[in-house]
Amino acid sequence: MMLFRTLNTILSMSLIITLAGCSENSNDAPNSKYSTGLGETTAVTTYNYDEVIPENIVFQEELSSNVEPPAGLEDLTFIDTAGEKVALKDLLGKKNVVLIFTQGFYGTLCPYCTTQTARLIANYEKFQELETEILVVYPGEKSHLDEFIEAARKTEKKQVETVPFPILLDENLVAVDFFDIRSQIAHPSTYVLDKQGNVLLAYVGKDHTNDRPSVNRILESLKTAN
Repeated sequence: MMLFRTLNTILSMSLIITLAGCSENSNDAPNSKYSTGLGETTAVTTYNYDEVIPENIVFQEELSSNVEPPAGLEDLTFIDTAGEKVALKDLLGKKNVVLIFTQGFYGTLCPYCTTQTARLIANYEKFQELETEILVVYPGEKSHLDEFIEAARKTEKKQVETVPFPILLDENLVAVDFFDIRSQIAHPSTYVLDKQGNVLLAYVGKDHTNDRPSVNRILESLKTAN
């Protein structure tokens, strides 16, 4: 009987240790992994944005598409800040479209996202000349949306009164999951479409810093459509 109890105790302790080890290394732990949209999974990184100087941020001039967007892209719909529905199919056929996903708010405001938006604002006339509309998607809860817009209005040259293109909401992350870009809300991503809905550039950044196309790179991709 004593031998049986000893063996039972050893087996129980082994089971507890095994389960503890599984829990510690589980990939299902909240926020421990994210999908990059690049067919791989990467550990979540927490960024310290306190020392980032917007004027010193340099986005990527030399990059090519690194993802293949899923079929049905033209059927996506969003809600703008006025509560109005914005459907991609209502724009396609009339204009080229630059669809950009920001990180959203994950405990802090991403200066790379606000700077990217500010530079799009500052160069909006160049996009208009190419018959292009810009759509910036702010995913997740909109509690810090006003703060995001305020920061984006401070371009490197001036403070603009309004953002000249729609800021869209994806509160339930439907579009984020459609593109498979969840990561601290969403991966910064850029999709450039011509008027027929053909994808001219599709780029998902590997991190939440400057790994995204510059304004010049986006304009360059659009010139091939015109």
